[in-house]
Amino acid sequence: MNENALVFRCADISVEDVIEHAIKNPLNLGASDVDVVEAARAQEGEVWSPQLLPYRPWTEGDAGEGAAGAADDLASVRGGTDGDLFVVGALGMGITDEEREELLAQAARFAVGGEGAAAGGAVGAGRIDAGLRDAVKVRQDADGYALVGFDLRRFAEAADAGEDAAVVLPAFVDGVPVVRIAAEAFSRRFVQGVGVRVLVIPDTVRSVAANAFLAVSARRIHVGRSVELLGEQRCDLAGVSPRLARREYSVDARNKRYLARDGSLYADGGRELLFLASPYGERVVLPADAERVAAAAFAEGCEPPSVVDCGGALARVEARNWDDAVWRCPEEAPAHRALAKRGVRLAGPDAVELDGCWYDFDDEGAVLVAGPPQPVSVSRRFAEQAAVRAVAVRKAGGDADAADGAPSPFAAAAEAATEFAAAGYAGSTVEGVSVGESEVLALPREVEGRPLVRIGVRALPWAPPSVIVPDTVRVIERDNACRATKRLVLSEGLEAIGAHCFWSRKLDGPVVVPASVRSVGEGCFEYAVCRLARVGAVVHVSANQLSSCWLADAADGVPFDFARYDEMLRQGESLPDGLGALLHRLAVPYRLDEETRAALVRALRSQGRPALERVAREGDVAMVRALVEAGFIDDEVFERQIELLRACNRTDCVAYLMELHREQREAANAGAAGGAKSLRDRFAL
Repeated sequence: MNENALVFRCADISVEDVIEHAIKNPLNLGASDVDVVEAARAQEGEVWSPQLLPYRPWTEGDAGEGAAGAADDLASVRGGTDGDLFVVGALGMGITDEEREELLAQAARFAVGGEGAAAGGAVGAGRIDAGLRDAVKVRQDADGYALVGFDLRRFAEAADAGEDAAVVLPAFVDGVPVVRIAAEAFSRRFVQGVGVRVLVIPDTVRSVAANAFLAVSARRIHVGRSVELLGEQRCDLAGVSPRLARREYSVDARNKRYLARDGSLYADGGRELLFLASPYGERVVLPADAERVAAAAFAEGCEPPSVVDCGGALARVEARNWDDAVWRCPEEAPAHRALAKRGVRLAGPDAVELDGCWYDFDDEGAVLVAGPPQPVSVSRRFAEQAAVRAVAVRKAGGDADAADGAPSPFAAAAEAATEFAAAGYAGSTVEGVSVGESEVLALPREVEGRPLVRIGVRALPWAPPSVIVPDTVRVIERDNACRATKRLVLSEGLEAIGAHCFWSRKLDGPVVVPASVRSVGEGCFEYAVCRLARVGAVVHVSANQLSSCWLADAADGVPFDFARYDEMLRQGESLPDGLGALLHRLAVPYRLDEETRAALVRALRSQGRPALERVAREGDVAMVRALVEAGFIDDEVFERQIELLRACNRTDCVAYLMELHREQREAANAGAAGGAKSLRDRFAL
């Protein structure tokens, strides 16, 4: 192991040995080895506050001459007269004698390996090749240096570290400690393509900016003893290069603020979970003593768990990327109410799993907490298998052996695709929907001997193509979107449907809303065609949330605002099928006044021939009768409508119109003499 290297290959060295060596031998770089970036300064006329403390190099010679020389220089500075430029400059910056003495004492402690250095360790003089001396950028702050740039790619190339690089950050620059890591220190352009096995934060660092390591592909991050402020560190395993398979933390045992257990990072003595070591299994158990879960506690870019077990001490969960999981949270836990309010799928300790669905129980019966999980698409499964195969070939030296006939990564990907195809498509997906038995979700009438009475909040954010709700269910709570569902069967007995349910926009209509339903929330059945069984009317639902016509707790038991719906039709608001909406509204004129009906007839006539063709294709006798009564089918369009009905072989509708015409003709010609037959007379039966 190179004692003075910042980045080196550690494939044959244990991570613990790297961390132990870095703690015992903190690196001290010379001022000539780094690029000192000056902080922004006020221009003429600008006043900034607070101002930065003054800084002067503590040694005039080489930083590697030792701690004794540094201490002597500090002593000589402290012994200056009142007219010394250092003292005068300090007074000019508004620094008192006490503050100046404390700053000098602090620098002296760091220079001689005091409280800022590792106990029992020696400060090693780091060496950087001439071509890399601008790869480390630091900024002078009041109490030391801040690391603002670390070109990991250049260091890794020079060390030939590959994907097993060990990164030991510098602890000192010319004896002055590096106390801060800035958010831009590991910008993506500095770290892209470098795999880091371990990254060690030195013991001199006291604060790390939020998301400083977001772009670093680091499998282990070691937090030093002096870190007091560690900003939120999001982790996206798939958002770094190379892609990470896991992320874990370790913390110096002497750190008073943070600690690590099994790779997870905690604060406040373990009461706050900052990061849970990844990847995760199907079920995750949170620590029993964890009271708070930070916003970045769960890694992204990997499969989330389907079930999360937590203890009764949990009070706050800021992370939201596992809200689709089933949280088995005791009702007495302080976080239970907040999780329920934001729509997390909660279950008690007595919850059971049946055919991929989770059910809980209350005083009335069983409750569906979570439906079947969304299946993995074919393209994703293929990509994952091809990627795994390509990585295996690359690690085995497939690129180097390709000329000798060994398979290249591209050939490996093709082979993986062949194996996947040969395995068949059982359980695979087409357009995000499972093929096979999971095409139908028929919820049971009973679970563990108790009737299924409720579908919980967000229990079905996704659902198979066909969903059947039994007649025991009384309430469907909000946000059951049922994405991917095409066929929906709601049984009589259902009383209320919460807001934003069944908006897959793929529903085959008309969807029957049972007569027992008294309440439907806004945003339900977006872009769907529904038939209200209570009144027999067919309505077309807009996707505009501001134009929702559904009613909650309707006084007359009809959960639809027909007055508002009629106004939408009169104004020509965009609907999935505007022509069909006009025809269906006139076919069942429930609560339709004469003025509105006349306006809708005029709008229908403006459609011209397409309206007549639509009646011929889809209309039944009831619709034709209603259109005649509304005045749409009159003497002007009678012949054209008859011809179109004959062409579509709608003999029942033709017979009705002919009989109606015969009755009208007989009434009009009663007692009159016969004459030449008109065109209409020739169609008489």
